[in-house]
Amino acid sequence: MKRKLVAGLLAVVLTLGTLTGCGSSEGTKGETAPAAEGSADAAEAETADTAEAENAESASGEREKVVFWYSHTNEEGKAFEETIKAFNESQDKYEVEGLSVMDKQKIIVALAGSEAPDVVEVSNQDIIAYANSGLVESISDMAEADGYDLGSIYAAQALDSNAVGDVVYGVPFASQIIQMFYNKDILEEIGYSEPPKTMEELYEMAEKATEVDADGNITRLGYPLFPLASARQELIYAFGGRWWSEDGQTLTPDDPLILDSLNMNMKFREKYGVEKVQAFVASANTNRYTENDMFFAGKQLFRFDGPWLATMAADWGPDVNYGVALMPGTEANPDLLGSSRYETNSLGIPVVANNKAGAWEFAKFFTNSEATKETLMAIGNLPTTLELYEDPDILGMPNFEVFVEALKTENGVQYPKIADLAKYTSLIEEYLDYVYNGIKTPEEAMSELAEQAKILQ
Repeated sequence: MKRKLVAGLLAVVLTLGTLTGCGSSEGTKGETAPAAEGSADAAEAETADTAEAENAESASGEREKVVFWYSHTNEEGKAFEETIKAFNESQDKYEVEGLSVMDKQKIIVALAGSEAPDVVEVSNQDIIAYANSGLVESISDMAEADGYDLGSIYAAQALDSNAVGDVVYGVPFASQIIQMFYNKDILEEIGYSEPPKTMEELYEMAEKATEVDADGNITRLGYPLFPLASARQELIYAFGGRWWSEDGQTLTPDDPLILDSLNMNMKFREKYGVEKVQAFVASANTNRYTENDMFFAGKQLFRFDGPWLATMAADWGPDVNYGVALMPGTEANPDLLGSSRYETNSLGIPVVANNKAGAWEFAKFFTNSEATKETLMAIGNLPTTLELYEDPDILGMPNFEVFVEALKTENGVQYPKIADLAKYTSLIEEYLDYVYNGIKTPEEAMSELAEQAKILQ
């Protein structure tokens, strides 16, 4: 049974990468296989022996070991080790040992076996997948037993992204959201002093900023058509469109607001030529996050991206004069400012962890202490704790003030918590390609997509 569970998780999680959904297993949190007849006394004796050993260890003055697997390397890995060191120095009961583990397959196998760490850092999508498979403990239960008020410490959206129903399974550590970067020089050149607050304003600016050569090839792009994820998500969310119903169970591609977004997108593509736009976008995506990135080269007016782009710009585009603003809404829905995809990196405690008490103490420290701030600043990630939303050091990081403002809106959009997410996202991308290549109208493509989704459901 365990072998099937591992195989199923690997098939889903490894296919999706960070965009993970996983179906519920028959078991619930913390459940184990039923004991064989006559084994109750043996189990009690084993528990007693374990407790006696732990007491003896504590009495001897030796620290209890806590194993922590994190998903960072190089300088970011060093920042994690500094936080581990700070925890070890803050108390004398536990000794945390950290290890960088990037292999998702190794993590899944460990969680389902007997060699799991006590704490593991993964994405919130992975937390949900592991929770649905009964592999991680309820953080809600641990917090309640400890009198630790999660809701007063962490942002509501951060907790919700790590919850199945009302039960939280991951302690949120770092937030990831997308906002709007813009080239100040281009904006000034076309006659504007402020970035757009609506998609209608953005489109007007995009047309004025786009340049083509004598052959009609685009040499500078105004409309934010890449990274490709932007066209599938942020450009949709800005209009108020949502791919999923509010309960996250039903695909809703025929949402009129999705169609509004796609029709504006196609209006731009058709104005400059679908093939010409596709050629520029393909080149842009090939060079994304390199020294030849179109934004760093001054060939892109608007860019929907995360705070990490600023770090890259410092290295590869030091001459680009850029600003950051909240994602626009629309004239009809101005309150959508800041809408974008929302994810977290979180700490989970495996059901088979050897030291759950130590894991819990470390998880609290790692996500809610002075060391938390230092780690986030070192790796350039956004906070999940409400206190750090107001911290002057966090707000003093390049562009963080805008991103934190976006976090406060709680307009972030999460991936649905369903088992077959990979199948649905693949379908979405397929039908968006039909639209963007001019093969089908937005109305035709989204109507067909809705029918295909019904078959899957």
